[in-house]
Amino acid sequence: MTGSRAPARRQVLAGLMAAALGGCSGLGAYRADRPFRPGPVRPLEHWRAHSPGSQRLVDHSLWDRFLRTYRRLRSDRVPLLPYGEVASAELELLDEYLALLAATPVGSLDRPEQYAFWLNLHNALVVRLIERTYLVLSIRDIDFGDGTPWNRPIVEVERQRLSLADIRDRILRAYWRDGRVHYGLCYGAIGSPGLLGEAFTGTNVDRLLDEQALDFVNHPRGVWVGDGKAMLSAIYDWYAEDFGGTREAVLAHLRLYALPGLRPLLREDLVLDYAFDWSLNDATGSLGKI
Repeated sequence: MTGSRAPARRQVLAGLMAAALGGCSGLGAYRADRPFRPGPVRPLEHWRAHSPGSQRLVDHSLWDRFLRTYRRLRSDRVPLLPYGEVASAELELLDEYLALLAATPVGSLDRPEQYAFWLNLHNALVVRLIERTYLVLSIRDIDFGDGTPWNRPIVEVERQRLSLADIRDRILRAYWRDGRVHYGLCYGAIGSPGLLGEAFTGTNVDRLLDEQALDFVNHPRGVWVGDGKAMLSAIYDWYAEDFGGTREAVLAHLRLYALPGLRPLLREDLVLDYAFDWSLNDATGSLGKI
């Protein structure tokens, strides 16, 4: 287990979050026709360091507890969270968890442990951001002045201020070069790969990413085929380079995870289109907690 829940670190984390949210200028500022595009995959050099074979582990038990308590499945298996029903004491524990991650010496971890660390940090920050701005109908309703909640620094780790886009594009995508990373990132949206019912760890990250890929590819919000056309999640358009960079490579990736009923439908002559449902993955008031 690494890090500590030091008050100073909690203050730093809270300060960064408050500063980011202080720029909000109301709801609905994100234009509906403005595409969500990834930033450049330019590695942040500070995060190149890692310790192969390190036995140091990060304690993700608070995040694991939160997910096991609050994650719910809609009838069509879309994972949701009841943002309006999370107790204030649970949000304080979530803040403790984020402070613990902020205090982690990331360079002392091996690569699998780092992979789990960044995925969990990104997703926990998205959940905390939504909780601080609830009732939004979409995370895109959170406006930091530049029309996006992704690019403003929102956390500090090893004295490095990071945005959600930094974690996604300049750490995870840059250092792992693994298309499966997109199945581990939740954007707080119905169309996004959803939160799992457990935290990522260094020992389970490969297995869980494969399970997430299998689930997403075989769900209509990931891939839907009919009448010679395929409607794919816009993730496969936005991040095509991470799935091989060509139409053929994207289809080959989808076939890799497609179940027998879907696989033969993914022909090379399909007409491809893309969509993404940005509605908030909110389960407030619903039943069926898992």
